[in-house]
Formats: sequence, structure tokens, C-alpha cells
Amino acid sequence: MKGKTFLISLLIVAISWGGNLWFYQSKQLEEPVFLEHFYGGIGMFELYYLTNRDDPARVMSVEFSDGTTLHAKSDYYAFQNENPAYGPDIQSRSSHYLLKSVVFDEQKMRELSVDHRGRATIHFNNGETTVADIGKVTSSEHREGNGIFRQQSSSSSSNGRSFRSYTVVEDLKIESMTSPFPEVDEDLKKKLYTPSIGTTGTPDGGGPRTHNKELNEEWSRVAGAPLEEVQFPIEMKRGDGIRLTMQEKPDAIRAYSYEIEMTGTTENGYPFTQPFYVTNDPQLTPEQMELLIERRGSQ
Repeated sequence: MKGKTFLISLLIVAISWGGNLWFYQSKQLEEPVFLEHFYGGIGMFELYYLTNRDDPARVMSVEFSDGTTLHAKSDYYAFQNENPAYGPDIQSRSSHYLLKSVVFDEQKMRELSVDHRGRATIHFNNGETTVADIGKVTSSEHREGNGIFRQQSSSSSSNGRSFRSYTVVEDLKIESMTSPFPEVDEDLKKKLYTPSIGTTGTPDGGGPRTHNKELNEEWSRVAGAPLEEVQFPIEMKRGDGIRLTMQEKPDAIRAYSYEIEMTGTTENGYPFTQPFYVTNDPQLTPEQMELLIERRGSQ
């Protein structure tokens, strides 16, 4: 009787082990899954992709649709950990997957005038190559500040909330704010605060005391008005502050870095442009990783 019980126990263990092995194999990616990127040439370009947890391969170069080729910054992997689940390129991890990123030189992109749409050819350090849709990647000339807007603060949080604020040094009118990527705008809520627009509940009208607090504040209490509801032109007086707060949807799962361009005229009638830098640093949960695979794994 004891022998029969022992055999049954071994059979249960074997079935359980086989089931776990099957489940593990069923979760493995045949090739990396790349996020959709929207890069407007501002700041360094980071390419984000999902791999199996035990995959040590790293991206070494990208051939863009415009015929240019860009190599990863050589110093990015200088302190690579022997364990593929840890290292400077790992952004987040789950029991099965790793979200990795690789950095490319901003100035080199400008020299090559990168203008990419859609599918790119990606080369790895193990000799393998894959073709994937990585989104829109463009370069642009570096712009100096106009001296009218002085940056006060900026911050971001893992919950998809970020803000950037300035003060103005002279009276002016803001006449428009435009984005190069309306696709991202659909999944990115934005509120604009200036004294003439008003606020929606923060005690000091969106001043410095509430900056860090509003990273976790209910969206309805974040200072300002939804950008799509703002009526232009906006009048500002010397010393006034302006702040753009952004909140991305949890299921957006994109990588972006670009400028929203603000245009207007000073009190003396001189035209100006001022960029609001919009960027995120994807940190995916296991649920978001699964959703990314569902959406883009077959591309």
C-alpha cells in the first residue's frame, strides 16, 4: 500500500513538473517585442524592447527606414551584469520577461538626419537580426532657449504623471500650443496652469508647494485646465508661472520623447517659440508586459 502511495505521489510530482515546464515554454517569446516609439529629436533616443528573462542578447545597431544606421553607445554596456536579469539596460522585469532599453547618441542622430517611420532592422550582439515596427523616430536641430521662459522645476513618477514649469520674465501672449504626435496626445491627458487660466482645487493655485504632491494627487485636483479646453491667446504678466502637467493612460504602453511647441508674442510684438519637453521612461508591470505581447507580439 505504501509503495502504491509513493508511486502516485511521484506521478503527481511528475505531472506538476511537466505542467510547469509546459507553461514556462508557452510563455517564451520567439523574438523580442519592441515598443512603439515617438521620438522628436530631443534628448537621447532610447529603444525599448521586451525579451525572455534568460536572454542575454543586446541590441548593437539599428537600420532605419531612411537608410541610415545607428550604433548603440559603446559605454552603455560597460558595466553589464553577468546575470541577464540585472544591469543598466534593464528597466523592469517579471517572472518571464525583461524590459530592456538601449541608448543612442543624440548628436549622431542629428548628423545622420534620421527620419524613420515604421519597420526597422535591429542587430544584436549574438549575430541575430530582427525586423520590427518601432514607430516614428526623427532628429532635429538643437535649439537655444529664448530667455523669456526660465525653468523652475520638472518631475515625473512611475504612475505616468509628470510636469514641467516655467516663469516668464516679461509680459506676453501665448497664441498656440501644438504637438508633432497627435497619436500620443490621445493617450496623454494634459493640464495647463497659469494665473489667468486658474486652478481646480490645489491650495496655493498650483505653486511650488504642490509640485511633488500633485504627482500623486487625484487628476481632478491637479492645477489648471485640460489643454484641449484652453482658450487662446493666454495673457501672462512678468513673474507669472506656467506649468504643464501630464498623465498617460496605464494601457498606453509607448515610449516617447518630443516637444510641444508654444508660440506667441512679447509685449513689444516680437514672436517667440518655447518648447515643453514631453517624455516618459516606461516601467512596465507584468500585466502591461502581457498586454504589450498581445498587441505587438505578432508584428
